[in-house]
Amino acid sequence: MTDQVTIVQARLTAQHARQVDHDIATLGLRNRSEAVREGLRLLHRRAAHAALAREYDEFYGSTEAPVSDVTNIGDRVAVEAILPDHSAD
Repeated sequence: MTDQVTIVQARLTAQHARQVDHDIATLGLRNRSEAVREGLRLLHRRAAHAALAREYDEFYGSTEAPVSDVTNIGDRVAVEAILPDHSAD
């Protein structure tokens, strides 16, 4: 690791700590530090999605964003896959 390391601490209830340890074992992570890094990756991804949604809202305002033909086809395929007896028409 070439980045400078900063120590970050968090206070958890005993129940949350047990849940973290269970999640570490379930996901095959090495330790709590790796679990925290994984949590931060998910946090960053969620924040990026929220920022993108805000940008869309700011750009399109109260109008609906246009949908491409590819998206329409993908939506139809998804509906047919999820609900085989349902026609997307």
